[in-house]
Order: sequence, then C-alpha cells, then structure tokens
Amino acid sequence: MTRDGINRSFWQSAESPNLSSDFIDLAFDTIIVGAGITGVTLAKELQDRGIKCLLLDKENPGFGTTGGTTAHINNFYDASYNEIIDNFGETAAQQLLLSTFDTVDYIRNNIIRNRIGCDFSVCDFFLFSAEKEQNEQLDQIYAAHQQIGLKTSRVNSIPFNVPFKKAIRIEGQAQFHPIKYIDGLLSAYINGGGALLTNQIIEDYDNDENKISIKTKDKRIFTAKNLVWATHTPPGKNRFNFLLAPYRSYVVVLKLSEGSPKAGQAADLYDPYHYFRYHHAEDGQYLIVGGFDHKTGDEKDTERHFDDLKQWADEHFDYDELVAQWSSQYYVSADGLPYIGRMPDERNVYIATGYGGNGMTFGSMASLIIPDLIEDKETPLSKLLSPARVKPIASAKSVVSEGVNVVKHFVMDKLSPETIKELDDISKDEGKVVRFEDKALAAYRDREGTLFCLNSVCPHMGCTVAWNPSEHTWDCPCHGSRFDVNGNMLNGPATKGLSKVDLHF
Repeated sequence: MTRDGINRSFWQSAESPNLSSDFIDLAFDTIIVGAGITGVTLAKELQDRGIKCLLLDKENPGFGTTGGTTAHINNFYDASYNEIIDNFGETAAQQLLLSTFDTVDYIRNNIIRNRIGCDFSVCDFFLFSAEKEQNEQLDQIYAAHQQIGLKTSRVNSIPFNVPFKKAIRIEGQAQFHPIKYIDGLLSAYINGGGALLTNQIIEDYDNDENKISIKTKDKRIFTAKNLVWATHTPPGKNRFNFLLAPYRSYVVVLKLSEGSPKAGQAADLYDPYHYFRYHHAEDGQYLIVGGFDHKTGDEKDTERHFDDLKQWADEHFDYDELVAQWSSQYYVSADGLPYIGRMPDERNVYIATGYGGNGMTFGSMASLIIPDLIEDKETPLSKLLSPARVKPIASAKSVVSEGVNVVKHFVMDKLSPETIKELDDISKDEGKVVRFEDKALAAYRDREGTLFCLNSVCPHMGCTVAWNPSEHTWDCPCHGSRFDVNGNMLNGPATKGLSKVDLHF
C-alpha cells in the first residue's frame, strides 16, 4: 500500500490481501470514485442493497486520508455541539447525535458481519482544559452535551500523564485499524462479485441527460446511472472550492513499554489542539499523538512540526521508541458540518466532503445517507448535511476568510519567487519556487543531485504551489491540490498534474 507522501503511516505495515477484481462489464448502476473509507463502505452497502457498483481509484485503496488517519471514531466533532446548536438548532444537533450512534453501531456490525480483524475497541474520550483560560470553553461543551443527551461527566483524573485544569469524560467512542477495516470490507465486496479498478486515472467525464460516462487511462468507457465522488473534495471548479479549506495534521506513533490497562482517547483545547490515543495491537501497545494542524501550503518548514510534536510528546509521555511519523490532509467546511449528498444541480451525482478531523465517522455516515438518496428516500439527516444547504450566518465568516486567503496566495505568491541565475543555487534535497530565465519553476534537487523542474502554477485555478519538505510534495495553498516531484497529481481538486519544464540542458 502506498500513500500520498514520503512518510509511512503506522497503518502501512499491515499486509493487504491481493484485492484485484476481474470483470468485463462496462455498464453499472453506480460508479464510485475513491477507495478510502467513504468509497469502500459505500460500495459494500450498495452491493448489499442489490445495486451494481464499480469502485475506482487512481492509486490503491487507502492511498489518501484513510491511510493517514489516527482512526478515532467519535460521537462528537471538531465543530462542538454548542456551536452546532447555535448554527443549526438543538433539534439538528440531537439528530446528528442519534445518527452518530447509528454510525458507530454500523461500523461495529460491519466488523461482526464480515468477520474483520481490525483492532476494534470501545473507549471513553477525555477532553480537558490545559489552561485556566480554556475552562469556559470546556464548560460550554459540557453544557451542550447535557442538553442533547450525550453521556458526559466531569472527572478529576484522566488515563494520560498530562496536566490539566478541568476535564470531562465523553462515553461511547471507538477506534480501529483503518486499513485492516477497509481491506476486510473490500474482500467481502469482491467476493460478492463487486468490481474494483485501481491505478486508473479518469481521462474524461460526461453527465449527459442523467447518464454518466467516464473514460479511464486504459481507454475503456464506463457508464452508470449515478456517480459518487468519494475523493475528499469534488474535482474541478465548483462551489466547494470556496466552501472547503484544506488542512494538514501531524502524527507520531510511540511504542510503550507498559500500556494502558484499557483504551482511551484525549485532547486539549489549544488551537491547534493536541490529540492522542492508546492503540492495542498484537505486537504491543502504542500511543498515537497528533497535532500542530495548519492550512495546507501555508507553512514553509513543515518538518519542524514533527520536531514540535516529538518535543511535546517527550515532555508528557514515557515510551520505548518512535515507530512512525506522517502528516495527512483533511478539509474543513464553511459551517462546521460535512457536505454529504447530491451535488447541487446534478441529481445523479453525489459527494461526501468537509469531514474536518472526523473522517472515520463521517466517511462511514455517508453510507447511511447516499444509498437512501439513490433510492429516492430523503431523511432528516440527508437534509441536515445536504451539499445544497445554505447557512449564511454560520458560513459567512469562514467563506470570507478563505476567500481572502486564496486571493493573498494568488497575488502575493506570484510576486515572491526568488530570482536565481544558476540552478546550482538549489541544494540537494531542497525544493523552491524560483524564477529562472523568465520561467516560474517549482524546482527540486534530490539527494543524488538530480534536478526536477515543473511549472509552478497549479492547473486547478492558477495559484502557485509551495514546497512541503516533510512530505516532498508540491502543495497548493488555495484549494489543497498536491503533486509529487515528478508533477503527478496526488490530491485534487486539480484534475491533472504539474507540467514538466524542459530547460534544454
């Protein structure tokens, strides 16, 4: 299994089975693009409902955020319930909570029904204020949980050696090994006759008179009644370019000499916050620690965030060794809740995006929404999370802020490239956006001295990419598209890679 960066996640050590699928069909009921937790879960659910699916990915299952998650399955979200009540009302908050309970049960039932060994466990989450100034925020969260009926209590201790001022325990959380989970679902899907196509880029897409047609790299043309973009953000230029903000989060995994007697999760209330959990595996017990989130493309020295995270972990935890470190991307919606359902103005196209840091829960919840919509059943949950919803009060500040950020990068980044006379000025293992011989280049020289030169303009909407030294990728700060040193697209919404620049040496 590969991922969208050079750092290997803790989950990549799992031995994935050979999940190749032989099929000759070209016509399907539904085509799902993206084989992360959203696409895989949805493919299996639709199959169980008798709907013929093609699951397609340009890389391999788990290539994106699913392979880089910390695999929390929570019944509360980055947008706290007091914020959800303020923005959507108490009834909506209670509806979301009940649907979250259903989602956790749905994941558990998938594991039992398909006999998936994926280190699944249930636990409590401990949310705490690390400073006195955070107490009021914690009190507001606690009050909202009491208001809507989420089992939460005040506690005087937590199962982590981290100092705090106040703490609450939130019951009903879960966690698992995400790659083992989606591999288990995929195996069941393929054994049931499901079609899986990997390492295939979509070269052309058309939706004419409610008939989907896609052309893949191998020149096959597949058709379907419905299409689902399970790609974290819908590709191309659309309204969600302005309603989603891309972020990166950093993770380290520490092997413990002595583990916790039971599973547990926790987070503080800093902004950005630190989050951590125990993970019990066959070969030992681990601590997964994450944090130092930032807007994609906004940080030049991304490597220092691993250093900061390790330093923070050193201050609070005893461990034997550091076994993995990586970063991962997620998208935050304008009003705090995800967009799951029909694409506006395209009745037979569906999306699931804007999960924030809650991808395992919302990615699974999508299978409680989209199949019903395909069967023309609208529910209170599908109305709440509809991509067509308009929440001007909740969204306005975020949309304006992200718009200003995009304009800043679009204008200033084009004025800031360093002008160099010789490409030898680029050191080994260094990436820079430079101006050379009147060309704006995204230039990287590898450890062996080979120089890679690309057009520095993101093909999505013309922003200038930024070098990410910790992952060795070119990241677009406007909408989160990412590319490797050869220009290959790793993440959308771009639909093609960065073009190579031939300098005729």
